[in-house]
Amino acid sequence: MFDWAKLQNPIYSHPGWSVKDACWGWHGDWLYLFFSAFFVSRGQERSHVVSVKTQDLLTFSDPLFIWDGAAEGWSGLCSPNLSLVEKTHVLTFNSWGEEHPNGQTNQLFYATSTDLESWTSPQPLAKNLTQGQRAIDAALTKTDDKLYLVWKEQQTPQLAVAHQLDGPWNRLGTPSGGWFENAQLLQINGHWHLLMTGPDHAPYLMQMTGNGEQDQDWLTWAPPRRLEIPEESFNTDEPANAAFLADWRLLDGYFYLLYAGRTEGKTHAGRGNNKLGVARSKNLQSWHVPR
Repeated sequence: MFDWAKLQNPIYSHPGWSVKDACWGWHGDWLYLFFSAFFVSRGQERSHVVSVKTQDLLTFSDPLFIWDGAAEGWSGLCSPNLSLVEKTHVLTFNSWGEEHPNGQTNQLFYATSTDLESWTSPQPLAKNLTQGQRAIDAALTKTDDKLYLVWKEQQTPQLAVAHQLDGPWNRLGTPSGGWFENAQLLQINGHWHLLMTGPDHAPYLMQMTGNGEQDQDWLTWAPPRRLEIPEESFNTDEPANAAFLADWRLLDGYFYLLYAGRTEGKTHAGRGNNKLGVARSKNLQSWHVPR
């Protein structure tokens, strides 16, 4: 898919921005990236949800959109995550900032698209469970007849199930594996997996112990395994934060991991100078970066 020999990490950065919490997906010949971008706007450092597109990971478009939630009274927006529900792309994200002009706590949202470029207006996600509670880092997936949602309530991961995006959502509880954030639910070789960011801000992968047919299966996972991503000059402080895994083996035989790396954690309101990197693997064990 890509000319690996021509690539070099970081594959994406933007002057004056710290970019992290990235995800991506294909539509036609274009690969669309979505990420949190921390930069000064409205007089202070804020997070924004931004999209760009590329065909080769070498050149990227100008931002297709920059969402900040200002019109709805939010201080900012953060943590996009992409999933496919039947033939519809669903982008989940949350409000950012512990205090908002509208007086609300951080909440979850989703928008939908058929082409990854034109999006519906954001809608509340799992409002019947999260309204009035601090909720961030949403990710969802679809089985044959159900939707499963993982998010962080206060500092506790939660799982819920519904039959449609606008709910109602039924809480299942806290999944095993301990504290985590920035989760992703995906199937690999017919088994459900959960990719997460651990307390050390590194990526971990754990496999469901059941088959996912029962709701309670989604709460029990095998012990997480850390994905060891090589350190480069752009990620000496945090090598691979808030990662997103793509199984593109049918296209070229590789898994691809998109992640944020930084060399310090002081600038951008403590987020640091994050840039986006990529690594690939054939077995989820050995990871290689472009050189």
